[in-house]
Amino acid sequence: MTSNVTLAQRARNIRRRYQICLIHPFDPRGQKVGGLETYIRDFITFHPQDTDLLFIGVDSIGDLAVGQVHRLTFRGRQFDFMPILRYSDEQAREAAKTIRSSLTGQFFMALLRNFRSIAQLIRARKCTVDLRRVEFSWLPVILRLPFVQMLHGEGVPKLKMDSLLRKYSFVHNAGERFAIATSEKFLCVNPFITERLQKTYPSRKEKIDTLWTWVNTDIFEPQPFPSTDLPFRVVFAGRLDEFKQPPLMFRTLARLRDRLNGHLEFHYVGTSDPTRFAEFGNIADITIRHGFKDAAGLAATIASAHAGILTSEFEGMPRCVLETLAIGRPVVAMHLPQLESVIHDGISGYLVPRNGLLDDMAEVLAERFVAVRSDIASGRIRPEAVATSIESFTPGTQLARVFRYHREIQNARHLLAMA
Repeated sequence: MTSNVTLAQRARNIRRRYQICLIHPFDPRGQKVGGLETYIRDFITFHPQDTDLLFIGVDSIGDLAVGQVHRLTFRGRQFDFMPILRYSDEQAREAAKTIRSSLTGQFFMALLRNFRSIAQLIRARKCTVDLRRVEFSWLPVILRLPFVQMLHGEGVPKLKMDSLLRKYSFVHNAGERFAIATSEKFLCVNPFITERLQKTYPSRKEKIDTLWTWVNTDIFEPQPFPSTDLPFRVVFAGRLDEFKQPPLMFRTLARLRDRLNGHLEFHYVGTSDPTRFAEFGNIADITIRHGFKDAAGLAATIASAHAGILTSEFEGMPRCVLETLAIGRPVVAMHLPQLESVIHDGISGYLVPRNGLLDDMAEVLAERFVAVRSDIASGRIRPEAVATSIESFTPGTQLARVFRYHREIQNARHLLAMA
């Protein structure tokens, strides 16, 4: 019988390509922004030269034949794209009333309709599967294909979100249990989720790990501060979900405006409507709404600002914070445990304890922004020093681990096939 050492040597001597299939209700060419979307765009951008990608997703533009494989180029990298549903970005921005009408629900039904062709395609390529949503973990299990699962957020009913997640949290929770039991690797966006799951599923502890979010430092790199003679500019990018506490954000900016005698601008990058929050009325006249921005556009907008803001009561590792810090802009944020690794008081911004009433927290946040403005003017806060806080949150340190997991899984299957 051939020894394992011999098999390993033979496997190393064969130059082989790796095959990964991504499955997510998304079109990387579209205008949808967020942590999940950036993950997939970066997955395409930074995939290794010896790896081929197949992405099963959504046509948000309406220019591709549904159910067919298209060879596309994105940021100079080629990948195969099979849209199984046509669903525009405009539709995705509207909060669905039922699971059936939601993007997730319609994508689920599209997976069922196209199951046979998807199965043939993935099996023929001998892919491992990379999943962002636990609700789709049934597909690789039925196909008997190994998969890597990531949990980007918690399915917690008390969190207020612009989606059906709160109402149908049991669907997410059931998917979570199933994915943990059947995946090869289960990755969480911060160590606090990892710890919870390891305690909840002790027999699966070894496969549950943390994969931090990252920032593309080829695009987001330190830039000089804009002139301090300009109005003080505060920036936020992302959706205005209720758990991100927009009322606190807007109250803070209103307080800061008073402290700076009106010498303030708020720059919002995103497609949510801030006017649905009454508190926005007090800062509407100093707000510049940028709408959707691609990565380069977002980097330029952040570079034109002096500081970033985050008021969320829950997050994974907020990508907008990492991107803002990477540009060299300090961030003033409500305290989240994971932010302690990147926001250091007086160096890369300030963390504010979550104590007291909303007005109390808004007052402290405003005070910290005044301190940041003074530190920028005096040179105590420098862009290069701010950017060093995210040195370990890059694709080369974080995303590379995901590709390594897929390689290890495929190499192990290859060795078994050769035995």
